[in-house]
Amino acid sequence: MVLSDTFQKTRDLTRWYLSLLKNSDPLKQWEVNGQRLNSIIWLASHITWAENFLILKGTGGRLVELDWIEHYNISSKGDLHHAEHNMKTVMEAMKEVHEKAMAQLLTITDEDMDTENALGFGFGGIKTKRIIVQHAIRHEAMHTGHLSWLCKINKVETV
Repeated sequence: MVLSDTFQKTRDLTRWYLSLLKNSDPLKQWEVNGQRLNSIIWLASHITWAENFLILKGTGGRLVELDWIEHYNISSKGDLHHAEHNMKTVMEAMKEVHEKAMAQLLTITDEDMDTENALGFGFGGIKTKRIIVQHAIRHEAMHTGHLSWLCKINKVETV
């Protein structure tokens, strides 16, 4: 399936940037032109929340239950950090959610992709599972771009 392959390639890039940032302070919020940027741990946590919500819940799968995950939902702020949260916890959760999401994606037929998603969310008037998966891909890619900026700000070479 093209969408699952594309999502996997997006995740591979996300994980690569996160690996490059492993020696950077995951809680640090840099400021640019008076605006505080999201921290590494917030981005990784939010990406995990989004995959859990969009892919698993949105396509009718079962959410991975994580005590901290709702702290990093769509309306959360980048300076929020759950007290018992660390990068190891996030990376383990990210892996678990992704494995379940990829397995879920592989069960969805092309016909089923064109049925309404479980969230009732729409983009451009379209409320299918396909559009939710496409949005999950572009959402993660956008935040992967933020991780690439954090590499530059932290003087981490990417090329």
